[in-house]
Amino acid sequence: MKDLEKIIESLTKDEIRFYKLFINRTTSAKNKSRKDEELFNFLKKGKQKDHSTKEILKKLSISNSNNYYQLKNRIYNDINNSMTWQHISKDKQSSSFSYILLARVFKNRAELEISFNYLLKAEKIAIKEELYELLSIIYTEIIELSHELISIDIENYIKLKEYNINMLREIDQIDILLARIMYDIKTKQNFSKSEASLTNIINKKFTETRQNEILLNSPRFKLRLFKMYSRILLQNGEFLALQDFLLASLEQFNKEKFFNRNNHEEKLTLLTYLVNCSYKNKEYKLSLKYAEKLKEAMSEYDAFLQDKYMFYYYNALVLNYGETDIQKSLKVLKEASQNEVIKSIPAYSSFIYLNTSIIYFQTEQFKLSQKNISRLILQHDFVNLDNVFQFQVYLLQIILKVELKDFISAKEKVKTLLSCYKKLLKDKIYSIDKDLISIINDIIDNKSVEEKIRAFIKTYSDTINPSRTTVIDYFSWVKKFLK
Repeated sequence: MKDLEKIIESLTKDEIRFYKLFINRTTSAKNKSRKDEELFNFLKKGKQKDHSTKEILKKLSISNSNNYYQLKNRIYNDINNSMTWQHISKDKQSSSFSYILLARVFKNRAELEISFNYLLKAEKIAIKEELYELLSIIYTEIIELSHELISIDIENYIKLKEYNINMLREIDQIDILLARIMYDIKTKQNFSKSEASLTNIINKKFTETRQNEILLNSPRFKLRLFKMYSRILLQNGEFLALQDFLLASLEQFNKEKFFNRNNHEEKLTLLTYLVNCSYKNKEYKLSLKYAEKLKEAMSEYDAFLQDKYMFYYYNALVLNYGETDIQKSLKVLKEASQNEVIKSIPAYSSFIYLNTSIIYFQTEQFKLSQKNISRLILQHDFVNLDNVFQFQVYLLQIILKVELKDFISAKEKVKTLLSCYKKLLKDKIYSIDKDLISIINDIIDNKSVEEKIRAFIKTYSDTINPSRTTVIDYFSWVKKFLK
């Protein structure tokens, strides 16, 4: 019940209307006043934040604090029940599970045939939608029911249970690998790669899955195969190949009328990857085109995933306009920064602060740039982000201090950076960063840097890994110090 206020705040207008219909279904015409509804409205407006419990009791004419907490508990339970009633028919998985619950109810009443029939209904939906996790529960229920209902073909259901266990094992192995690679992508934010061992394991699993005809014929595994291959290409920095693969996959899936409510998130993921990949390949018009397709798709099926993917839409606009129209990019960032969903997720907030800082840096508004980079560093969850990403942010902070002529602070932060990231800077991949820090040190000490800068540009302009991302263009910045 501790999340009650947050739950109420998150409800849509339609869910609020349904909740009120739900609680008033037993209210007589004579007595329409309901204390729980009054309290719900009070909490919905957020007024409890400005009042003590004693003041709330008085305002709503509630006799004592015990009644107040009982009312809150009733609201919490009624919201849960109304949400279940409202949404259960929209989701095949929930529909299947509802039949399992009904089967258990009738089993406890010793109505075994009715119970079995409900389980058969649940099984039919689960097989069609490839809900192997639910099938595991269904087959367990049927096998247990067979102890009393001897008409059940137990050998058949044991075989089905064993087959389902193998399918679940395959799903679990792939999902664990995908979860690890997705965590890497989110925390590293393209500033470093996943470990070679992880990408090698995914490559091996991808090859194994492609050789399994049963899995290849399964829509659910077809999606997982798509996910694995796209993430392999992403981690290898093969953006042109990834773009071709995504376009071909989207065309194939649309031709097969593959997408529906149950796998709608996969469609949104595919479009998101296509948007970002096109941007990486500097096809900004194409990227913006698919960003609009993403926005259209977000509104499908009652827009139930809109909040989750709103960030990716903003992200696409910010990145593309950052290359074509900086002021437009800044405007989108300001709009995104006001979105409650985006503000609540650390990785998304990091993106807002970082890109706002970069835009101000590009337009030489260094104080505003420093303000945003400082906000990013002060975030509670900044320390949980990838090590390379943190390093890049601290390096930008030093560059900003150089631009603002705050050389004493810049010198101190360079020492801290070299000390904290000693191990990282030993890696050859980060030699460009190490040499840049050396140039920064010379600038701070008012030494001549022209020769060092020319050598820096000559050394790295042709050899830097194109898939390696840095927060700013090092070459453009150091060229400012050439006469």
